[in-house]
Parts: sequence; C-alpha cells; structure tokens
Amino acid sequence: MKRWNGHDHVENKRIDDFLNEVIVVCKNHGLSISHEDGHGAFVICDYDDSDSRWLMDALDKTSK
Repeated sequence: MKRWNGHDHVENKRIDDFLNEVIVVCKNHGLSISHEDGHGAFVICDYDDSDSRWLMDALDKTSK
C-alpha cells in the first residue's frame, strides 16, 4: 500500500509485511496498539479492526 514518507506517497513492502505480522500478533492476543492522540503515548486496548487499519496508515520514516 502507498504511505506518506514526508515527500511522496510510496510503497514499501517491508513495512507492509512488518505491520501485517504485528496485526496477526494483535489478533492472536486479542489486543490492539492504538494511540491516545497524534503525539502522546501508545495505548494497548482490546482488539479492534479500526486500530489495525490506522496502524497500516503509519508513515514511512525508513531509510531506503
């Protein structure tokens, strides 16, 4: 999927694969990784598909 890297919307299969594995772990444990707001602490909560969709929209700040 394309995600913002600060300059363009680009695809990064490495990030997609990583986040998909994280989501599998979340589902296995019935937990989600969420965020209290745009700049605060992460929150662990009961699993919710909307949190997984939000996680998949993560920015690409990797160095290629």
